[in-house]
Amino acid sequence: MDNKEINLDVITRQYRKKGAALKGFRTVNTLIKKNEEISLSLLLRNHKEDPIDSFLEVQERDNVDFLIDYFSILEIGLISGYIPNPLPRKIENETKYLLTNEFINKYFTKHYPLLLPQLLLKQIMNQTDGKYFQKKNTIDSSIFFDRFLMLNQIVKQDSDIDQFLWFLDDGWTANYSISDFWNVLSDKNIIHYKLGSSNKHPLNRALWGFIKYIQFLSDFADLLRDCKDDSLLQSAFWHHQSYWFEHMKDELEDIINIGISNIRQSMNDINSDEIISDRKSFLNSEDDISKWRSDTSQLEGIEVDKKYLLNESLGKPLVNFFNEV
Repeated sequence: MDNKEINLDVITRQYRKKGAALKGFRTVNTLIKKNEEISLSLLLRNHKEDPIDSFLEVQERDNVDFLIDYFSILEIGLISGYIPNPLPRKIENETKYLLTNEFINKYFTKHYPLLLPQLLLKQIMNQTDGKYFQKKNTIDSSIFFDRFLMLNQIVKQDSDIDQFLWFLDDGWTANYSISDFWNVLSDKNIIHYKLGSSNKHPLNRALWGFIKYIQFLSDFADLLRDCKDDSLLQSAFWHHQSYWFEHMKDELEDIINIGISNIRQSMNDINSDEIISDRKSFLNSEDDISKWRSDTSQLEGIEVDKKYLLNESLGKPLVNFFNEV
């Protein structure tokens, strides 16, 4: 195996052959093979038209999201020259089998439009001379792709971030919604209380998830700036998170700075002895509190990063490439 084949094998083992993505594949594959179209259409419905109330449904849809994310990562790997072009026939066949399914296809093209898996499918279906149409890399992109994978792991494996994004996506947890979270984020006194309380409560988890996600955005913005000389790769990275950037523009544009300011003030005003002695707190030491104070103090620059990431022009190179394929 050459390096690109090894890279593909590692990615497939990490993002397709285990965990949530594997569960997602087993679910949809079973429904497809049993021809249970009604069940598949219900599972992959638009939650804004028909709300998701069941915790089991939330989990199953999350698993499908992880599965589709694998195909997005494959496309970015192709663009960066990190994995073989073309993909092995086995992966091509699985891509066509899943992404051409009527209900799965509608899920990532209509309900929750994602350009990267659409592009991968289009390249596989329209390939010529045994290869997919690609633009020549102008720089060595492997180091950027490695950084992207690390950042992606942070978002995908953090339950607090997942709770925040679920609220951001108009989801409900234990009768709490995005409006309840806005109430928390807008009041520094409530923030002060919740930052020192157990993160088992969904609003507490969402608050910590908000802090962590803002930090992720700063790191992600740095990645995009660093690979500006490869505009197609930069655009592919942007599209991987663009679903949330669009939601942030709708939901967070006006409140994000207020929330950050209140969080920082609340962290600075925390009584360390009181927090440590509280058995419900998960800040159990001065080191824990110092770390979070340090982390929240780094949120000052998010306004610049937010403005940069919400610039839709970053997405245009990949859109143009999609139209060329």
